[in-house]
Amino acid sequence: MRFLPCLTLAGFLFLGTVACSPQESHSQALNVAPLSVEPAFLDLGSVTFGERTSGIYKLKNTTGKPLLVSRIGPFSCQCVSAELELPARSGAMARRRLDGKRLNLTLAVEEQMSIHFTLDTSRYRIPASRKVGSIPVVFHDYSGMVLEWGADIWNPFSVEPWNVDLGEIGVREGASGTAMVVAHDTINFGLDIDFVDDEGWTVRSDSISVVGAGVTYQLTFTTPDALPEGPFQKKFVLHTDLSGAPPVKVAVTGFARPDLSFRPMRLVFDPSADRLEAQLVVTHRAAKGSLQDLQLQAFEKAGFEITEKVNGANGKSLMVRLRYLGEATEAGANLSIEVPTGDEHMPLLKVPVSIMPKRGDS
Repeated sequence: MRFLPCLTLAGFLFLGTVACSPQESHSQALNVAPLSVEPAFLDLGSVTFGERTSGIYKLKNTTGKPLLVSRIGPFSCQCVSAELELPARSGAMARRRLDGKRLNLTLAVEEQMSIHFTLDTSRYRIPASRKVGSIPVVFHDYSGMVLEWGADIWNPFSVEPWNVDLGEIGVREGASGTAMVVAHDTINFGLDIDFVDDEGWTVRSDSISVVGAGVTYQLTFTTPDALPEGPFQKKFVLHTDLSGAPPVKVAVTGFARPDLSFRPMRLVFDPSADRLEAQLVVTHRAAKGSLQDLQLQAFEKAGFEITEKVNGANGKSLMVRLRYLGEATEAGANLSIEVPTGDEHMPLLKVPVSIMPKRGDS
């Protein structure tokens, strides 16, 4: 018996070439769906941005024989999720989460299944209003089909960025970052905010004019007088004057370092290789910090010559070039030079120094 290719183009895209009997080829050539679907289009209605909405597809095997469902999904983004329910079954087989991976589910004749679909609008990272999508369903012996859905999302404004990354800052730097709140589905709204919270964070909003954009507010977030050292994340939930509108959510992140720092972390001199000079950069990040009381004589007392000093912008950084005046020794040396700073919070900088040992003639 000769077998004929029986899939349409849509089925080929799902499965590749599959052979089938002449009896089967006729119904499949007509693209007869192996599942009845209710509703044909899942209308999730109107939902406010940031909220979830859900619906149910009810499907039934109408082929008159067992039907092998190979896969349901994958889903287009992390904003959607779904669970499969098999009402005629019990235990672990009755309900499972769909992840778009191989399923290999065999439905009995006339067996029904439900797909519980959820749309989480808070997962969108760009302004979203009307959204439509589909879920592919793949079979072993039939052309694939799709389950379609749509939702009207009320997104009155967009926020950019969602996360304000301040990077590395000093614990007392008083660093600031900004985010923009721009009208999207709403012509006008108010966002008049100016406060200092319990942790000392300052938040201010300013109405600004942006060419080609609707009502726009610039939010400015300023760190407290002092932060604990290490990584930080501060989440803000702010509200406009729009009734029923979602809140403005912004996170501010960064890494707080000591106000006084230096680089490199260790100075290395190698007299045998004529490496007698090294450069040290000292930085003071504190808002009211200054390097004017830095006592560099500590290097001179330890046997180094200061050959160059260059002040950075606003007196917040200083480049010092040092020259080692000693000779190479058999053992070399590791030492820590304590430099008085005049800063009440960090009165000493302890700078590690290595003098490489003397090497024999080659």
